[in-house]
Amino acid sequence: MDVVYFLKHSQFEDVEIRYSLRSIARHCPWVRKVWVFGDRPLFLSEDTTIVEHVPHDTFSRALGFPNPMTNFFQMLFSSSLIPELDSEYLWFCDDFFVIKDWTIEQARTLRYLQDMDSLQRRGRGLWLDSLWRTYDVLRRFKLPRLNYETHVPTYYRKHWPLEAYAQFRDFVTDDRWYGLLGPTAILNHAVAKNGLTPICIKDEGCRAGFWGESPSFDDVVVACHGRQFLNFDDKAMGPGIRQYLDVQFPERSKYEKPDA
Repeated sequence: MDVVYFLKHSQFEDVEIRYSLRSIARHCPWVRKVWVFGDRPLFLSEDTTIVEHVPHDTFSRALGFPNPMTNFFQMLFSSSLIPELDSEYLWFCDDFFVIKDWTIEQARTLRYLQDMDSLQRRGRGLWLDSLWRTYDVLRRFKLPRLNYETHVPTYYRKHWPLEAYAQFRDFVTDDRWYGLLGPTAILNHAVAKNGLTPICIKDEGCRAGFWGESPSFDDVVVACHGRQFLNFDDKAMGPGIRQYLDVQFPERSKYEKPDA
């Protein structure tokens, strides 16, 4: 099984993906190869047998997509076309971290955040508008309507984005937020067409997350105890999280240049 990252250079000099890659090296030794789709970190190893950079323009010109791409549906579809990509892969962003050992069998589990049919109110905002627009399209096609925006590593099979794009092409846009949300659209389509049974991440209790403000180191340690994944946003990326990542992943991984 492979791993595909989407990367746009971060304001923290890509330190997030450095630690995320270390988390894979430590807790997912069964990963065959990592693909970094988008920008290339300066520290990335040049050993293409284990990690390889794929810029957006590898596919954007042929597909008529913008360069760089910002819409996740377009990126999920484009990256699935990497010829040497394994038939099974995990999608990562640079702020997804595996914080305890994870088996390949566990990695094949599909996780969703919530059943949107059960929500009483839609709410408003750029992201919520996009989520509910995706919901309306799924409902039109009589597909499941689960929210897959979980912010944890997500399992895909190579043909899922292609099949979903064939169904939803008229609703996919260049704009990141105006069109469909990629994971929610693609995975609901895959579940319906392949008879899969996803689980709710809230019931599983496998993720620690920090968003909006920077936690202390002790807060991070407590929240991560017994959890499988860690996720945080830019506002939470402060001394507490940096210290936690330093403690958990102090050693350079095989995905980094020796002199990085």
